[in-house]
Amino acid sequence: KSKILMTVDNKPHVELEPLMHYSNSNMNYNDETNSTGRANSTLVESLISNTSVERPNKTKTQRNVVIALAVSLISGLVSGTLYGFGRYSRDLKDTLMLTQYQIERFGILLDTGNYIGHPITGLVYDRLGPRISCLSAAVIVFCAYGMIQLGVIRHITAHWIFDTSFFFVGLGSGLGYIAALGSTTKNFQSSRHFSLAIGIVASGYGLSSTIVGLSYHAVGLNRFFLLWAVLVAFGNLLGSCYLVVPNEDEEKTNEEEMDEEGANDSLQNNANEEVPSEAHRSEQIFAAEWNDWREKDFWLLFFAFAGCTGCGLFIINNISTMVQSIQGNDSFAAKLVVLLSLSNFSGRLLMGFLADLPRVSKMVMLASTALVMAAALFLSAMAQPDSASVCLIITVALIAAAYGGTWVLVVGILSDFFGNHNFGKNYGLIAMGPALSGMLFNTFSAWTYEKYTPIDSEVCLGKNCYYMSFLLTGSAAILSCMVSSLLECSRRQSSVLGNT
Repeated sequence: KSKILMTVDNKPHVELEPLMHYSNSNMNYNDETNSTGRANSTLVESLISNTSVERPNKTKTQRNVVIALAVSLISGLVSGTLYGFGRYSRDLKDTLMLTQYQIERFGILLDTGNYIGHPITGLVYDRLGPRISCLSAAVIVFCAYGMIQLGVIRHITAHWIFDTSFFFVGLGSGLGYIAALGSTTKNFQSSRHFSLAIGIVASGYGLSSTIVGLSYHAVGLNRFFLLWAVLVAFGNLLGSCYLVVPNEDEEKTNEEEMDEEGANDSLQNNANEEVPSEAHRSEQIFAAEWNDWREKDFWLLFFAFAGCTGCGLFIINNISTMVQSIQGNDSFAAKLVVLLSLSNFSGRLLMGFLADLPRVSKMVMLASTALVMAAALFLSAMAQPDSASVCLIITVALIAAAYGGTWVLVVGILSDFFGNHNFGKNYGLIAMGPALSGMLFNTFSAWTYEKYTPIDSEVCLGKNCYYMSFLLTGSAAILSCMVSSLLECSRRQSSVLGNT
């Protein structure tokens, strides 16, 4: 009997006169009518609550989310410079007169800082939020790239300076990217376009190597690192200003209320027991935060993801020397870097779109990407000298697309399996997998490259330079496919048992 009216200032006004008139004319209603009246009152209060959000505020929130997504894309673009390492590694090796093992070590430390540093950066993001994370990333990467540029200009021979600087470039880049990714995950966690939003941010990360290649061609080695020190700092400073999570305080309040309700229920069910101390309660909360890491499925996902991404890093870090081994020129290497970047970009967008489709299993898609990687790597392993260039083009395109898609899939899988509350820590540990597998594969490839390099030369030519490395990484991709399939079967079996 009530009516909700909208006033001139767009605020709700509830007219209760019909309900009040009914009450005054029927003073002797029974208990059932009382119950109905209370239900009507509750309904009215609910309607008031639901219509109390003003449209301008909703529009403002949507605008903030769009701005945050755009800034996250920019942060992704400036945080993926490690993918461009293969573009300048050959010139850096010649300028500093390094061996193949030494230049490989720089690439390994770059990946290690990015991926092994993720548990630290994830914890920083979870505790301090996106703004402090982006500000810290700006300072770290600016200083690290600045030291590398100084070392190149002055031809510094102390390699530990480059080792440390490349490690911190990776660490700072990872911190900025996880802030962008975490903000997007929370902004779109209830949206049906969740994976597509993640794919957009991740595609910027993948497209970074194209921008790195174009900028390197334009400015050369003498100004390249200084340019990117400024660009990365600028992108992360934007993130520190605009990356926010809507209703963050409200979400925390709701979580605290749920914790209190759970604690009260526990106390009511155990009335005769003593009230747990604050220290004991803190221990329980701390233990609950790390429960995800104790699950078998988490570690199966860890190994499946590590195998796929390690194969991608093997290709990314060795493009220049692979081209050199088949006697290709620098122009061909530059084109392959652009192809890698575009394929990486496309794979992330495509996988983000596919992962949002109903009835599509993300684990099956992860197994499929591993199978594609294996086929591409075995293709280059079996390539003959007259077809080596074509096979390498196909391998780079397929590996880059599958590699990029894997990074989008793992975010959705983590969200589906373990939720978003501890996203930073979970993503941080999962991202250690590529560092370990990448370090293993790149170290092995450097060893085999040096093994087949003539004593009187520093350049390896021929099929043998990377033949064993292609076989090893292809086998790892097959193993990742098997682990992904096992995890999918395990989850389906658990789901069937749960429904039963």
